[in-house]
Amino acid sequence: MVLDKKKILELIPHRPPFLWIDSVAELEAGVRCVALKFVDPAEALFEGHFPGNAILPGVLIIEAAAQTAAVMLGRSPVQRSVQENEHAAAGSHLLGAVHRFKFLKPVRPGSELRIETVKVAQLESIASVEASVWVGDIQVAKGEFTVLAG
Repeated sequence: MVLDKKKILELIPHRPPFLWIDSVAELEAGVRCVALKFVDPAEALFEGHFPGNAILPGVLIIEAAAQTAAVMLGRSPVQRSVQENEHAAAGSHLLGAVHRFKFLKPVRPGSELRIETVKVAQLESIASVEASVWVGDIQVAKGEFTVLAG
C-alpha cells in the first residue's frame, strides 16, 4: 500500500460518508494511480438501490474514479501558490465533465473495486483522465472525464 486512508484525507477534501477510496496501491504522481475501495454491504444506500438486488450506483463508481484522479494529480503549482499565500487547506480538484463512461457489469455489495486512472492530457489547470474499474479480473466500468484544478 502506497497511501492509507489517513494520507488520502490529507490530499483530497472528501470525508466519510462521501470518501469513495480506501487506499492507494500504486501512485505515479501526475501520471497514474491505482486505488482500492471495499463496497461495504452495510452502506445505507443499498436499502434503496435496489431492494432485493443491491448494486452500487454508477455515479458512485465515477466518483471513486474522480477521487482517484484527484490523488493522482495532487496539488498543482497554482494551487500550492494560492494555498501558501492564503494559508488554505489541501487543494481540491473538481469533476468538469464525464465522457463516454460505460458500465460493463454490476458491482455488488461486498466487492472490492480496483480503480485505475491515467492522465492522458493536460492544458493548464484542466486534465483529461482515462479510468478503468475492476472487481478482481473483471472490468466493470471504463471511461474518460475532465478534472479541473480547484
